[in-house]
Amino acid sequence: MIAQWLIRLYDWFAQHRLLRIALPIAMVLGALVGASQLRFKEDITDFLPNDHNYRRSMEIYRQTNAADRIFIVASPTDTTQLNTPLLVRAMQLFQRESKARGWQLTAQADFESVMRIPDFAYQNAPLLLGDADFARIRRITCTDSMAAALQRNREMLLFPTGGMVTQNIERDPLGLFTPLLARLQASGNALHYELHDGYIFTPDDRHAVAMLTSPYGASETNGNAQLVKQIDSVARSVETRVPGVKFAATGAPVIAVDNASQIKKDSIWAISIAATLIVALLVWALRRVRHLFLIVVSLGFGWLMAMGGMALVSSEVSIIVLGIASVIIGIAVNYPLHFVTHLAHCSSPRQALEEIASPLVVGNVTTVGAFAALIPLDATALSHLGIFAALMLVSTILFVVVFLPHFVGKKNVSVKPLTANEQDEMPDAAPISATSGATATAHSPHHRRRTVVVGTALVVVTLVLGYFSLGTQFDTDLRNINYLTPQQQTLLMQLAQMRGEEHGTTQVYFVAEGKHVEQALQAAEQPQYPLLVASKAEQERRLAQWHCILKERAPQLDSLGLLAAKEGFAADAFAPFQKMLAARFTPQPPNHFAPFLQASLGNRIVGNAVVNIVNVPSAQADSVAAAFTSTPNAERWAFTLPSLNATIANSLSQHFNYIGWVCGTIVFAFLWLSFRKFKLALIAFMPMIVSWLWILGAMHLLDMRFNLVNIILATFIFGQGDDYSIFVTEGLIYERRHGRPMLAAYRKGILLSAAIMFIGMGSLVVARHPALHSLGAITIVGMGAVVALTYVVPPLLFKWWVK
Repeated sequence: MIAQWLIRLYDWFAQHRLLRIALPIAMVLGALVGASQLRFKEDITDFLPNDHNYRRSMEIYRQTNAADRIFIVASPTDTTQLNTPLLVRAMQLFQRESKARGWQLTAQADFESVMRIPDFAYQNAPLLLGDADFARIRRITCTDSMAAALQRNREMLLFPTGGMVTQNIERDPLGLFTPLLARLQASGNALHYELHDGYIFTPDDRHAVAMLTSPYGASETNGNAQLVKQIDSVARSVETRVPGVKFAATGAPVIAVDNASQIKKDSIWAISIAATLIVALLVWALRRVRHLFLIVVSLGFGWLMAMGGMALVSSEVSIIVLGIASVIIGIAVNYPLHFVTHLAHCSSPRQALEEIASPLVVGNVTTVGAFAALIPLDATALSHLGIFAALMLVSTILFVVVFLPHFVGKKNVSVKPLTANEQDEMPDAAPISATSGATATAHSPHHRRRTVVVGTALVVVTLVLGYFSLGTQFDTDLRNINYLTPQQQTLLMQLAQMRGEEHGTTQVYFVAEGKHVEQALQAAEQPQYPLLVASKAEQERRLAQWHCILKERAPQLDSLGLLAAKEGFAADAFAPFQKMLAARFTPQPPNHFAPFLQASLGNRIVGNAVVNIVNVPSAQADSVAAAFTSTPNAERWAFTLPSLNATIANSLSQHFNYIGWVCGTIVFAFLWLSFRKFKLALIAFMPMIVSWLWILGAMHLLDMRFNLVNIILATFIFGQGDDYSIFVTEGLIYERRHGRPMLAAYRKGILLSAAIMFIGMGSLVVARHPALHSLGAITIVGMGAVVALTYVVPPLLFKWWVK
């Protein structure tokens, strides 16, 4: 029915030459207009789940961990000895050059800001204390405890270092606020470093470190690439003026630039190899430049139509999606390739269209259905990939079955098709071996033994690989699909010693988001994890406790002067402390606590969200995070870095299972609908089931894992596999029904298509970028299994099941 309709359309266009030329040109022009409106972006996060909490969590994690920060590291070329003066001199020059360019470089510790923090904490202490602090103050403001504290103070002042603690003793002789200062010191992601002449060094004094915040963020590679070039230029200039020093830069923006650069290098290298080999293969196989040109035109038409269609769906598209979507060419090339190769077995383009239209269209519909299964997924990039693939495949098949037959030219060959009477006389139930003249061979004992051996081997290998397929894993660590140069790996190891993380604990990020900051602060309150910068309501409560303690402990606090005199302190020795006790405090807005917020101490404020980062014992982290849920007035959630990775793992697993079941259901349903017989549909579908078990089992044995990028190949393998299987099954049916050898012609097209795919995608296996390398490796394994099983399984089952 499909073939009949297309033949009528072919005959109609054959009589309207101008229209068959003008229509595709008009469609291409329209697609070009639409494609010109698209904006392109490079953001790997488009592949991440669209879950609001997950997206916000990732955004908050980046902002609170300075993901847009570039680290410039100066190291001595002679690593056998320390030379801090040399590094200081080099960093001074780098700082001077940076200032001339308007960069906000941080190479020295700001002593004034650092010293202002404890001063500010003492001045606002009652607003910063938690319930545990107030309970402790009640315990240590009894007379005996106060006397013991003053005695310790006197002993400390007798030490040679006593001058360093004088100010602290004057402001807090009883140690009321010691836990507060300890929390400030350990707060957030504080860096551990050494100072030399005010310049920041790693704890081992071997590297001077400066920090620069990129104005382009962490993911915008074009702007960051220019910034990194300028940093390298300044670094090389300083290195020539200060021999013995080498500079290097790292950080998320630099790594993103390196990744983009490596992807481009790998892509150019792989495309150059693939294009050369594919063109040579096609020229050798087709032997006609015209046919090769028409294949390229068919693919170009499909690509442009898909780009134009994407403009109707979204105003911007990830260039990474378009890069991955280029593998769809490997499927789309099947359509013009099968048509062109089949011309060698037909007397005219019309006959070729009549014979090959049905498997082409059926294969296209099942493949489009498989890729369309990506559209509802909760990741923008995967959804866009599904749309783009579907549009390209539909557009390509449209060009191949409607326009291409008119452009291939006339063909006269000595192929004599069977007449209608001869076809009618051919027994419909004749076995395929009879129609091919090989009855004796097919029914010989040797042939039967070989069939049994092949079938048994298939079953055994499938069972073994099916067992191992249960161990296939997902790699959820995004760092494993990032490219790191050896220099970057070394730099990150050197900087890792600056991060002071407690062993056995996990950082839990408690997030509360409201209509305004005050609402978020109120929602973020937890008795066990008090906020440093609290809401006004919480500050009121804290002040009430403070005033209550002052009233309860008034006699003891009034006796401080007498107790101090007994220890030999002057009457005004603790004047700052007495002044603070007499001061009147009122709740303050968040901007009052700018010294803390700017230094990333305590909780952070990101827009209308409040983030409290707490180190929790690792065993309790998940339960603590799960207990922090939303309130009627604000959205609340908590996360850890392992939980974010777990979200990716769950998303990958769900996508994987969804793709497998939905693609399988769509493909099998349409096969059944097209072949109209369950057995034939199962014969065509069986290679995909078996190949999937083979692929997963081989991946486990080879320690290959699905990740955020290569999981897309699950759909790709379904799409390519069903095309091949449909052609083989159609060839078997055609030979049985019409008595003409057809399977060999179809297999030639399949082999040529598979060779193109192996070359095109397999060339990525030489890529240094982990994501591209994984695409190439899994393509080789997957397509190898698909082609092998497509060649073997349908003919085997056809002989056994179809009588």
